[in-house]
Amino acid sequence: MRSNYDESYFFDPWQGIPEIGFEAIFRKLLSHPKIQVELNTDFFSIRDHLPKASILVYSGPMDRFFDYCFGKLEWRTLEFEREVVPVEDFQGTSVMNYPEAEIPYIRIHEPRHLHADRDYTREKTLIFKEYPRLDMGENPYYPVNTPANQATFEKYCQEKEKIANVIFGGRLGDYRYYDMDQVIASALSTYEKGIQQRGI
Repeated sequence: MRSNYDESYFFDPWQGIPEIGFEAIFRKLLSHPKIQVELNTDFFSIRDHLPKASILVYSGPMDRFFDYCFGKLEWRTLEFEREVVPVEDFQGTSVMNYPEAEIPYIRIHEPRHLHADRDYTREKTLIFKEYPRLDMGENPYYPVNTPANQATFEKYCQEKEKIANVIFGGRLGDYRYYDMDQVIASALSTYEKGIQQRGI
């Protein structure tokens, strides 16, 4: 609930995205000569072919890593419906929430408002309607934080402690909701605590 007209999506004092987007960060990271990128490859189809002594940073769902031996964790996911609308400006803002029960989508995104400096066409605009869905691991986005799920996750956490060469992280590996700044902080902390100690 909001009792004011603050249009900010978050309440953090500093908000923003990199000027040239997040893609440039990952493009630079992945260009390192020690990194080989495999596209359209399911980790579980190649995991048995990886050198046993390799240190693995796994950012997928922890329950899938352990072949669901303690059961599946519950997730929420999202579906996006793309639509081109024949107006210059559909809603006047980048994100509009729709909390009404009778409306099936939870928000509409209009990307043109994220970059007011760009020259957009006046004849049409692009919008995305966002629909919430329950998910059982096929396309996980957000953890469903219930006592039952946390108890199951704790069993997986105990199991991961038995594996010395695998580092779990990210939203899926930690079964936690992270904003981008939290993801970066968690990754840096993991590096300081774990990978750096291994002399990489």
